[in-house]
Amino acid sequence: MDIIDQTTFFNITQKFELIPFTQSIGMFDFHSVCGDNRIRFFVNNINQPSIACYGHEKKFLNKRMLLIEGECYATHSDYNSNDICLFYKEIINLGYDFIEVNSNDEYNFKYETALRQAGFLRPVGQFSMPVTKIVDLTSEIKYSGNWKQNIKKSLRNNLTFEEISDLKISDCDDFISIYTEMSKRKSLTEPLTVEQIYALCKSDNFSLFFVLHDNKRVASIIIHKHKSHAGSLYSANNKEALHLSASFFRHYALLSHLKQNGYLTFDLEKLVPSTESINNVFLFKDGIDGRYIQLNGEWSWYKKPYYRPLMYFVKKYLMHKKEF
Repeated sequence: MDIIDQTTFFNITQKFELIPFTQSIGMFDFHSVCGDNRIRFFVNNINQPSIACYGHEKKFLNKRMLLIEGECYATHSDYNSNDICLFYKEIINLGYDFIEVNSNDEYNFKYETALRQAGFLRPVGQFSMPVTKIVDLTSEIKYSGNWKQNIKKSLRNNLTFEEISDLKISDCDDFISIYTEMSKRKSLTEPLTVEQIYALCKSDNFSLFFVLHDNKRVASIIIHKHKSHAGSLYSANNKEALHLSASFFRHYALLSHLKQNGYLTFDLEKLVPSTESINNVFLFKDGIDGRYIQLNGEWSWYKKPYYRPLMYFVKKYLMHKKEF
């Protein structure tokens, strides 16, 4: 396993078949805006690379932590448990006290085998939803009855769909304005900045779209793209959009746009059924027909056994993360 610089990493992975958006140059730029200069780049073999990833190095209680979200693979056939196991064993040997991995790839027992044999376990408590839904864009997209009603309503409201092909700071400012209003309404805690959105969306792997009513932007979505696949990253709508069914129109128009441009699949990203108000988001996403996918999900390795329950306490009670 080799530790490399960012230029070498992106030169290597641009030829790979499997690159999760969390490992893209756009997401790297997104994190770098916040001064995240503790990103480390790894490849299993610089001369014959088949697995690569970057991770975020953090300081926690005067200990070293590494956070990795997914890996890049040269080909589909490189999903090899022995190679993945060796890759992570060598990362463990770098001397970190905490290593946490979250893979958004479709669940594969070979992956679980590799992580367990490398010494990883499922963490105490789960803080990301390990299920998503993939929409097949090669066939007719089917919607629930509620969706059909809201699509008809949105079309009567004369909404328009706008793709941003020449990104400007003002576009990012409009997105943040809509996103911030929605965040306050829903009591969301993930802050975003205009600079982050600009760094992200100027990348070829991300696109920004708006829904307009009377030439006013009322809803928006940022998607990630890789080859023939796309998926939702951030979506937002203001209070006016709620009365216009603009969220339904946004996804309806987006899926039509992607179909017309040759995309084969769309990831609705993380289904979270709940008894709480966030269940409305689940019902919204679940109203589009698709295939449910279980993900590899969260894995952790800790230098000392008592770090496992300690991290659960920190995430749940100090960081106030939502447990799933």
